[in-house]
Amino acid sequence: MKQRGFTIIELMIVVVIIGILAAIAIPMFTGHMAHAKASEAMMQLNKMAVDGKTYYFANTKYPQGTAAVLPGDDGAACAGPNRHFATSTAWAADSVWTGLGFEVDEPNLFSYHFTSSTPAIAQGLAVGDLDCDGVKITYILNLNAAQEPAATYVAPPPNAD
Repeated sequence: MKQRGFTIIELMIVVVIIGILAAIAIPMFTGHMAHAKASEAMMQLNKMAVDGKTYYFANTKYPQGTAAVLPGDDGAACAGPNRHFATSTAWAADSVWTGLGFEVDEPNLFSYHFTSSTPAIAQGLAVGDLDCDGVKITYILNLNAAQEPAATYVAPPPNAD
């Protein structure tokens, strides 16, 4: 009677193929996850830029002062539920954030900063620790109204976190 089945060589080939596929797929997946998390910072800084330009057109200056770092200390989202900051109501208590009209109304990964000490220049930051390893990354928004209000963004170098 002839027996049917797989030889050990055939099984080992299958295991090697699965290992190669996993070695390719896992880094790609983690890279896409980091990119998705980082998109929050750019989206919120873009919102901050729009709010800043709106304020500038209405008042011929950016909101003056240094806003409180909200919704919490840089990198502290790692200690929150699901490694996010909880939704905060502290934005309304800060006159600079209120003047700017900026707030984050959902759980998030980044702390936000805003500073303006001259009427035509302001800076916003988004600082976070995306993989909770203690290494923080910073996205920068520069607002300058030398001619007309304009925003420039500076992203951290690739693989900075």
